[in-house]
Amino acid sequence: MPAQATLGRAYPVRPARRTFLRANGFQQAAMMLPTCLFLVFLTIYPFVYSVYLSLHQVKLTTLNRAVFVGLRNYTNLLTDGLFLHALRNTAVLAVCSITLEILIGFAAAKVFFELSRWRFVVVLRSLYLLPMMATPLIVGMIAAYVFNPTIGIVNYLIELLGGTPVSWFGEPTTAMAAMVLINVWQWSPFMMLLTLAALTSIRDDLYEAARVDGAKWYHLVWYIEIPSVLNVVLLGAILRIIDVLRFFDVVYVTTRGGPGDATMVVTLYAYLQDFQFFQVGVGSAAAVLILGISIVVTTFAVKLLRVVEDA
Repeated sequence: MPAQATLGRAYPVRPARRTFLRANGFQQAAMMLPTCLFLVFLTIYPFVYSVYLSLHQVKLTTLNRAVFVGLRNYTNLLTDGLFLHALRNTAVLAVCSITLEILIGFAAAKVFFELSRWRFVVVLRSLYLLPMMATPLIVGMIAAYVFNPTIGIVNYLIELLGGTPVSWFGEPTTAMAAMVLINVWQWSPFMMLLTLAALTSIRDDLYEAARVDGAKWYHLVWYIEIPSVLNVVLLGAILRIIDVLRFFDVVYVTTRGGPGDATMVVTLYAYLQDFQFFQVGVGSAAAVLILGISIVVTTFAVKLLRVVEDA
C-alpha cells in the first residue's frame, strides 16, 4: 500500500474519491440539491412557462399551436369588465375580512390574555384554533351546509330569534357577506395567535407604572397594548393579504362565483379561463397579474411595516 512519511511514521494515502465525498463543499451541495430541484421543477419552471403562455394565444387542447400575441392578453384583461369586477370583489373581500379578523383577533387575544392564569384556558385556546387547522376545501363544504337556505343552521338560528330566513348564496350582497364571514371564521384565530404572542411580550412594569399614574383599562389598551401589537398585526395583515389573493377553494365549492358574478374572484377567473374556456393564454396572464399585484401590495406593506417599526 502506498504511504507517505510524516514525522517518521507511515500513513496510508486516502483515495481521492473518498476525500471528495467528505469535503464540506460537496456535502453542502448535496444537502441543497433536493431543495433546488424542488424550486426548479415545481416553482421556477411553472412560473416561466406561465409567462411564456401568457404571451401567446393558445388553447388547452392545442398547446402545440401557440401563436405569439405579445402583451395582447394583458391589455385584454385590463379592459375586461369581468376581470375588473373580480379584482374589486377580491379587494372588498380582503379589506372587510382582514379588518374584522384584526378586531375579533385582538378582542379574543385580550380575553385569553386576561384568563391566562386559569387552567382551562389552554383547552379553550386550542379549540379556538381549530378552524385555522381545517383545509379551505373542508371549510367550503361545511359552509355550504351551514348557510343552506333550507337546512342550514344559520337560518335556523335566525328563525329562532324571530327573523326571516336569508338566501345566503342566492343574493349578491348576502353571498359576498357569507364569503367574508367564512373567511373571518377561519382566520381570526390566526390574528388572535399573533396578537396574543405580542401581548404576552409586554413588560409588567409598563402596566404597573400606568396604573400608578391612574390609567384606566382603555388607557392601557390605547397607549400600551395597541402600539405594542401594531407591528405583529401589520405582519399578520401582510400574510393575510397574500392569502386572500389566493382565495379560491371556498368560492369554488359554495358559489362558483355566483349568483351571477357577485362572488367572482381573480383566482376563480383564472381557473375558469384555463379549465372551462380552455383559454390558457388568458388564464396564464391573469395568474401573472395576480402575482404582480401580490408583489406590489406586499412591497408597500413591508415598507409601511418598517416605517412603523422605526417610529
